[in-house]
Amino acid sequence: MFNSAGVGMIATDRELRIRAWNPAAMRIFGASAAQMTGTDVASIVPQPRRQLARRLLNRALELGETNELEFQQRDERGESRELAIAITPIASDQGQTFGALICVRDITRRVRAVSALHESEKMVALGEMAGAVSHHFNNILGGVVTSVDFALAGDDDAVARQVLEKTARALARATQLMRGLLAFAEGNLSHQDQCDFSELLINLTDRTERRIANRGIVVTLELPHLPVMSVPRDALENVIENLVQNAISAMPHGGTLTIAGACHGDTLRIQVRDSGFGMTPQELQRCFEPFYRVAGNRSADPPTQARGLGLAVAFGIVRNLGGSITARSEPDRGSCFEVTIPRSLPH
Repeated sequence: MFNSAGVGMIATDRELRIRAWNPAAMRIFGASAAQMTGTDVASIVPQPRRQLARRLLNRALELGETNELEFQQRDERGESRELAIAITPIASDQGQTFGALICVRDITRRVRAVSALHESEKMVALGEMAGAVSHHFNNILGGVVTSVDFALAGDDDAVARQVLEKTARALARATQLMRGLLAFAEGNLSHQDQCDFSELLINLTDRTERRIANRGIVVTLELPHLPVMSVPRDALENVIENLVQNAISAMPHGGTLTIAGACHGDTLRIQVRDSGFGMTPQELQRCFEPFYRVAGNRSADPPTQARGLGLAVAFGIVRNLGGSITARSEPDRGSCFEVTIPRSLPH
């Protein structure tokens, strides 16, 4: 079985010297059993991963653990291959470990297939985003071009003024669109005015409550007594307001909106929860993509949300703050977005 196995099989003694090397291992590594017998088994692993391999091998001998490791290796033709090894202790009937068995599999095809799939998905997403950007700019600029042509064809000063005002509004929308895309890509920390964390959440909750007073949405704030902690006002307000607007849009018929803040050690945590229509697993996976909008979301109050940029902007800013943003959701059971950022923020 050892010699006829389709995977590479290598057996060692307690000193991790190779004592057996099957034909499949010879095909994978391009070396014969005679060449490899008596050598250090860790030598089959390239130098960057060799120290980790030694630790895993020693744990197999000392603790009886089974471990796996993946690494790149070049074959005799110089081509890169992806290999996976499984390290298993070899024990006697009395339970005494006297060596290790290393099984080697060539997983190059699998890794390349997964990589190709990810690349394909990335290109599809990029194509969708490019199409959405083109669509929005076409809508904005198309109306401007038509109006300018109409104004140039006449000599009415009042019409020319109206066209200029319309052009200014269109350019402002285009600028806002580009700022949203840049915030997603780079994070927008152009303004670093500081304020107290608790004060920011209290004021933002109060503004939200007044703004949606007639929408049938109950707004609550969960905030324990916290010491004064300085945070970047504009950046964090932008993040929370986008999450709040997303929650409001998910509850067109009313519901409950909860904003929660907490501090755990060196980490600040903010949650925005709603009782809205929620998201499917597929929608949840894509909710931070620019221009992606959940199917159930038919409310489009502010321009940023209408373009599907709110969550993408929040994602970009949080990433640039050195934090993370996650989402949990189920259809018809609402959503919870959680932001964590370090108390000591990057400059």
